Amino acid sequence: MNTLLLLNILQTVLLLLITAGTAYLVYRSFRGAGGTRRSLHSRRREVYGDIVGMLTMLGQTGELRKEELLDFRSRTMDAALLFDADVAAYIDEIYARGVKLMSTHELLKGTALPIGEERDRITVENARQTIWLADQLALIRKKFYRYPDVK
Repeated sequence: MNTLLLLNILQTVLLLLITAGTAYLVYRSFRGAGGTRRSLHSRRREVYGDIVGMLTMLGQTGELRKEELLDFRSRTMDAALLFDADVAAYIDEIYARGVKLMSTHELLKGTALPIGEERDRITVENARQTIWLADQLALIRKKFYRYPDVK
């Protein structure tokens, strides 16, 4: 009889410990959710700032370097987790057009491309990408209007 009583007491204590541990984990999770929301907002602002920074740099220098684009890509890689599909696709398009701009700029800067139709085609493509990207600085607020915490 003593062992049965001891076993019941031990089960009760273990059940109380499990309940207290679960309650603690739920509490930490709940508290952590507030921190996650704050970090989500700050992360969105960072991505927005990265976009504005890259477009501003393009406006100042007229070109994008490979390192800048790779840094931009790594800093905005999680955009699909932070924003809706339209904004994430928009950020991907900025990156893709930046890569096209960098590529055409490198071709035009080099000596391997002689004067002619191909060089003219690449010059036009370079201008198209430059104009599109430069225009985005004025339009970016409209793309992020659904995220008031960004502006």
